[in-house]
Amino acid sequence: MKIKRSPFELSCALWLACGIVAFGQDAASKAAASVPGTVTPIALPPAITSAQASARKASYSVAVPGSGEWTDAGFAVAAGETVSYGATGQLTLWDARASAPAGVTRGWKDMLRQFPLDSASAGALIGRIGSSDAAVPFAIGGQLEQTVPANGELFLAANVPKEVGAQGTYQVSLKITAAKPTSQATMQQDAALLAPALLDGVPQRVGDEQGNPGDMVNFCIVGTKDAVEKAFTAAGWVQVDQSNNAAVLHGLLSTLSKKAYTEVPMSTLFLFGRPQDMSYARGDAITVAMVRHHLRVWDTGRTAGGLPVWVGSSTHDNGLEKDQRNNGVTHHIDPEVDKERDFVEASFAAAGALDAAAYITPKDPLHEANTATGGTFNSDGNVVAMVLRH
Repeated sequence: MKIKRSPFELSCALWLACGIVAFGQDAASKAAASVPGTVTPIALPPAITSAQASARKASYSVAVPGSGEWTDAGFAVAAGETVSYGATGQLTLWDARASAPAGVTRGWKDMLRQFPLDSASAGALIGRIGSSDAAVPFAIGGQLEQTVPANGELFLAANVPKEVGAQGTYQVSLKITAAKPTSQATMQQDAALLAPALLDGVPQRVGDEQGNPGDMVNFCIVGTKDAVEKAFTAAGWVQVDQSNNAAVLHGLLSTLSKKAYTEVPMSTLFLFGRPQDMSYARGDAITVAMVRHHLRVWDTGRTAGGLPVWVGSSTHDNGLEKDQRNNGVTHHIDPEVDKERDFVEASFAAAGALDAAAYITPKDPLHEANTATGGTFNSDGNVVAMVLRH
């Protein structure tokens, strides 16, 4: 992904270096965490330091071209700060429509293209905190006052498909109001909840309706049901339709409303002898039937620190393959399932939904196995555990 950097990069270098070092240490620690019962903390995106905050200006002006590429606003923001946006200018879209920062209503042909933010109007000004693919864009339009949900660099773009782009530039003015200092006590208490006992009594794999073992359990969440649902929504995940009949109706209504349909159903799998309590997915509108991030979540019935404990299995569909059970066709998953496990954590972190996260090595780590449909997968054996912000 090409990102246009501003001159302010130099003053953010320390923040970036700290983040890169921290995440590099996470990767090294995770690889070394092979001893059963090991808990390896994951560094969340760091807040800017007081020196960095002092170095920032109170306001900025950023030119955002209509290319569809992300433009660095030139500064990092911290969770709890307020950013006020005001935008002017005009773009000429690929089909000669004129768009102000608020964007223009989507047409039928727009449903055949990939937009950075499917829920926003064509040509609208959008933003994103962080450069990770797990970060979720948000609509800005001509004016917005936002309470920042997470720490990270701010990026801006026009909501246009990169393959066609648009002509013109938006001029965006930004003002920052610093947040009040917050106590780290809650985050420290939450980090203490991330213990091997979270996985006690949790099977390592889910199964299909016939009892065939399948995908591995690779994430754990500590938080109320309401917090879990809000975290997934904030991180860009959607609850999938529960049946094909519901999918047909939902897809039809979405199409008539010129909205993308991304809630494609997924199969029912079992853990603790029952089907999943929640099913979520993240995918692009055009390719969602073939390629998407998806996961299933189960309530363990236990608590940690008075909060419910949930576990789940996440995989990434990246095509189709033969179903070894019945010679039919089924989704093929990326065999490197750790990448999807880490994507879940990264999406929550980018949304500012986490107070703490860590890798836990179970008593008997699972490193390689087959899915219920016959595909193979491999893992370092670790489960990512997360405590939601509360």
